[in-house]
Amino acid sequence: MSFKIINNPSLYCASLITLCFLLTSCESKSQKVVKRTQFLMGTLIEITVRETDKDLASKAIDKSFDEISRLENIMSTYLPNSELSKLNILAGSKKNIPVSPDLLKVIQRGIHWGKISNGAIDITIGPAAKLWEFDSESPTLPDKHKLLNAVSLIDYKNISIEGSSVNLNRPGMSLNLGAMGKGYAVDQAVYILKNFGIKSGLVNAGGDLMAFGSKEATKPWRIGLQHPRKPERMIASLAIKDKAVATSGDYQRYFVKGKTRYHHILNPEDGWPVSQTMSATVIAGTVADADALSTALFVLGAEKGIDLINSLEGIEGMILSNLGSASFSSGFHSLPGLSLQDFKEDLSQ
Repeated sequence: MSFKIINNPSLYCASLITLCFLLTSCESKSQKVVKRTQFLMGTLIEITVRETDKDLASKAIDKSFDEISRLENIMSTYLPNSELSKLNILAGSKKNIPVSPDLLKVIQRGIHWGKISNGAIDITIGPAAKLWEFDSESPTLPDKHKLLNAVSLIDYKNISIEGSSVNLNRPGMSLNLGAMGKGYAVDQAVYILKNFGIKSGLVNAGGDLMAFGSKEATKPWRIGLQHPRKPERMIASLAIKDKAVATSGDYQRYFVKGKTRYHHILNPEDGWPVSQTMSATVIAGTVADADALSTALFVLGAEKGIDLINSLEGIEGMILSNLGSASFSSGFHSLPGLSLQDFKEDLSQ
């Protein structure tokens, strides 16, 4: 699910394919809206701030994009010279590999959520993820025997950490931080904006976002949740201030064979795309945590996933099944400014 940022009557929209914030009639006399978009980490990232000093805002945005680019060079599995790629190559070497503080933080947090979710999110999903050709022009299903072998390598418990060093214990293991790395980068970008003195802004990385401060005077940012099958339609909206929102969906990276949709959110237990869920949205304190938990919620399904979200303080979530039914965490309906007026019981069509 992607997001639309709503300002009645003006509209900010951010789809997973084209991120565009239509900033109209929302400037006060003293504050200006400054926004910029770059393609990083495999998606369009848009940074929007409200600031009286446009030069300061531009510098803050520049530094934030620099930070996201720096983190991409650390955590990307698509860049052969990234720190993560080099760590993966050394899997099974029985060496403790010193890693940067940023990479260490994300790995540690990934292990944490692996434990909390009982493996529903597992950052050692790399061997299975490599076998799926979601970015190919002619994708094919992976060889079943190769996939079984890859699944045997998936287990976050085989990551050893000693001080600031990491060891992937088994040959062939590989980490994939796609469920957290982008969110962590957004969190760091927001941190930089705030360090520059920016009091109000929004960083959106393909629908995973953090909003802080107020969009206009005392009015909060508003986020619209798009229909997973009809992106022109919203199913809900809510007010966001100093919160993160992330969604995992079966429509973000996928291909169709026959009548089956194969998407990039894999079940660590068997390496196949999760079939019972269309999308899962989580509201949390950081985008990294929201990213991780939206993946866990998606994989676990409605009953177990909502139980997990309800067990966590300060976290709310919503999940849509592949049949179009919706389930909500216990506090979801109490979220500020929540509107479900356009929500339909059956969202499968």
